[in-house]
Amino acid sequence: MLLDLSQFHKREDKPAYWAIFDRLAQESEELLDDLECLQGLEAIDAPVQVTTKSSERTFRFPEQETKLRAGKKPCIKPAAMPEDVQLQSINHDERTLVLRRSHAKGPLPDRLDLLPPKPIRNDVLRNSLMAVVEEMIANTGRVRALEHLLTRARPVFSDGPRPDGIVREDDDLPNATSRAIAAMDRTTLGIQGPPGTGKTYVSGLSIADLVRSGKRVAVASNSHKAIGNLLKAVAERAEDKGLACSIVQKVSDAEDADDHPAIVAVTENDAPEIRAANVVGSTAWHFARYDAPAFDYLFVDEAGQVALANILAMGRCAHNIVLVGDPMQLPQPLQGSHPGDSGLSCLEYLIDGHRVIPPERGIFLPASRRMHPGICQFISQAVYEGRLESDEAAAAQTLVSPMGTSLLGARLEPIQHTGRSQVSPEEIAAIRWQIEAMVGSVYRDRKGTQRVVTHADILVVAPYNAQVNALRVTLPPDIRVGTVDKFQGQEAPICLVSMTTSSGEEMPRDLAFLFSLNRINVAVSRAQAAAIVMASPLLLETPCRTVEDMALVNVLCLLNELGHDRF
Repeated sequence: MLLDLSQFHKREDKPAYWAIFDRLAQESEELLDDLECLQGLEAIDAPVQVTTKSSERTFRFPEQETKLRAGKKPCIKPAAMPEDVQLQSINHDERTLVLRRSHAKGPLPDRLDLLPPKPIRNDVLRNSLMAVVEEMIANTGRVRALEHLLTRARPVFSDGPRPDGIVREDDDLPNATSRAIAAMDRTTLGIQGPPGTGKTYVSGLSIADLVRSGKRVAVASNSHKAIGNLLKAVAERAEDKGLACSIVQKVSDAEDADDHPAIVAVTENDAPEIRAANVVGSTAWHFARYDAPAFDYLFVDEAGQVALANILAMGRCAHNIVLVGDPMQLPQPLQGSHPGDSGLSCLEYLIDGHRVIPPERGIFLPASRRMHPGICQFISQAVYEGRLESDEAAAAQTLVSPMGTSLLGARLEPIQHTGRSQVSPEEIAAIRWQIEAMVGSVYRDRKGTQRVVTHADILVVAPYNAQVNALRVTLPPDIRVGTVDKFQGQEAPICLVSMTTSSGEEMPRDLAFLFSLNRINVAVSRAQAAAIVMASPLLLETPCRTVEDMALVNVLCLLNELGHDRF
């Protein structure tokens, strides 16, 4: 396992370099329809020096679509080897952009193409990971929490073993979780929180309690946004408790930091504010720089998306590691192919194939504060072994149509169509009709507040970008439309889901993508009161070649059955 993990980052980088070299070998004209590129740039002015070490130049480009955005560092063609520039700004209406380049690399040519960026440099992660591997081989005992993670050992507590589970079912769960975390003894603990169960609240409460007892805490995740969200929760819990708590967020750019007044943003790894802070938030690139524990605890948010290799790289920074997230939601984004378990996220690895974390390895948060029972029942049965329930306030939500009919619950809405792959006009029309029918309904939220449903109360989710783009053209502009990747962490009273594809024969990708349990979980669980999945009935008859395929298709069948029982 250590051997496989030691090469993780190298394997992740390979596809990005393959993509660059492949395009370097192509003719310029072949790149015009490549969304990862921008072809045919022509300079419209001379280079302008902007710093002592760099200059900028403005280019015009032909009409074309591209995924490249300002702030990226695309590679340029012609070049013998991958060589990047800074894309300062881009104006699609005028078809112009500004590139910045170091003087050390020479002037920018008059004509060039932009190619995909190189992967982010990860030397600090690789070096730290190898240092941890050496520690484990030498059996120094200095990375015991990481050893517990890799061996999937039961967490160790200073107040003794807990044979009946880390927390008791009759305990006040947030406070019991905080007490269990406080008793950790150089070990790793997992906390699995399905959608809307209060992961961020419980984590913020636990961190504030640790600070009150004199502990230092590191907070990490894959994105600065996720880190800032948890730091904000810590600040709010500390304010509630009247606790003095200094919080620092280390970011690459000040714009990435959370704007909460209690959070101090710094951009240097050795900033003095970091050494003096009770709580420090940053990515693995910062925490991998520590060669000895500087913190008592490392909290990893959205740990279901954080690579196991990255946890090893940053795990030396703390005595104890708390992994918070849900591997049954969106998986971590991977570029490479990894042997054995080395490509798993850290929480996915810890749970070891279970849908719910075993009680001896971690804590499961069983109460959804978002979903009405009519939605939660489906999510619980399909994903969480029947262990997820709505709390009383979520169950008290109502959604009543202008005609006086209750719209609560989740159901599958059959939409007849054939031959559709990545765009379904029939489902777009059905979604538009549903929106028109639901706007004007009365929604009562978990606090008892009533309001009339508007476009802002509706999310629309589709599996493919082509269907998303078609929906955006057709639907009112204030309707939120996107793939599930865009909406993780968001919620709305109503969620409408388009499955798009007509049948198993038209699937543009494999069955595991369209029927992904994780993606259906995230899509449906965005809804607080009503979730409607638009799908061709032929999808329920998709041919299955394996037991795993049958389990995936059965999720849609379960939704169909529960919807018929309820409506």
